[in-house]
Amino acid sequence: MTNPNPWRRRAASRHAAAFALFAVAAAFCLAPAALAQSGRKAQKPLNLPTEAPKRGEAAAAKPEAKRPEAVVSFVVMRSDDASAFGIDSMARDGVAAAFTRRLGQVTSVEVRDGGKGRRQEARSRAREEKKAYVVLFQLDEQAGGMNTGSIDSRTLVIRTFVYAPATGDLKYTDAVQQRPYQDTARVGGVRIPVPSRRVDRYPSQHELEQAARDAADRLLGRFQVTPPPQP
Repeated sequence: MTNPNPWRRRAASRHAAAFALFAVAAAFCLAPAALAQSGRKAQKPLNLPTEAPKRGEAAAAKPEAKRPEAVVSFVVMRSDDASAFGIDSMARDGVAAAFTRRLGQVTSVEVRDGGKGRRQEARSRAREEKKAYVVLFQLDEQAGGMNTGSIDSRTLVIRTFVYAPATGDLKYTDAVQQRPYQDTARVGGVRIPVPSRRVDRYPSQHELEQAARDAADRLLGRFQVTPPPQP
């Protein structure tokens, strides 16, 4: 029986050791890549929004505050009868605007502008309305005023004619006289008079606008609506 060649055994051992070293090195080189690949596969995708919402879109998503249902509705018409008295049209419109603004300060009251007209036109307009009362606002002279060709604003009164919807019947009429105007301020919720810097003589536009607000408050009271505090 022949013994194997010792040189061949040594060569085979060297080849086996070299192969084992190569296999170990290859394993160390491939391990990070395999771990990284497995980590990428295990990582879950993040559900990030593609675009941030805009301010306008966020505001639009909020529901709008619903206006309370109107307790009573008015259509305010301005009388053009006072043009015969020689009253300035801008002053007349300013007084009527003060009346309408005062009514509109109550959130439970709906106010619409009905333009200009006379009593018959206001009655006809009321017949066309289903729910709104038609109010004719008029500047008029007090009874017994002297007809001198020009109007004295101290003799003017605020008259209102209220017509019921559908029927056009006159619900009621009212007359409010002017009162001395006094500038006031609020301190701790209490109104106190303050010195006036006005140099115009009584009466003036201020007294007429104040009378118009008084007329609006009286109208609200007829419909059991509490007017807001006077400015």
